[in-house]
Amino acid sequence: MDVHYIPISAEDLSEEEPGRYDVVTCMEMLEHLPQPEHVVNACDRLVAPGGWVFFSTINRNPLSWIVAIAGAEYILGILPKGTHTYRSFIKPADLTSWSGAAGLDLKDPCGLAYNPFKKRFACIVSSVLDIC
Repeated sequence: MDVHYIPISAEDLSEEEPGRYDVVTCMEMLEHLPQPEHVVNACDRLVAPGGWVFFSTINRNPLSWIVAIAGAEYILGILPKGTHTYRSFIKPADLTSWSGAAGLDLKDPCGLAYNPFKKRFACIVSSVLDIC
């Protein structure tokens, strides 16, 4: 399968192709945007009725600061310093609120943890989202 990249914002694409996609993914980008809720709305407009939207972003809590900023940027050096700012990390409640306001029905929220030593991801049950 060929991949075709389109240099366009999610917001503009959602105006050009509303409801076109069965699956929309928004992975590891919301925490880099000044108004992430606009992209959440765009994802809702892009997805076809009955389709799926997947979000992945960094939770705003102390553990995420330790792992993503201190660990990944300063200790391990696997990301450039300054890639993340703590105040831009997103609380699960905010993503839930934006998703609901956009008309998305949130199903099975869970956390995702990365182990850089094993280079593996693992799901964390939703009941610990606020502490992980």
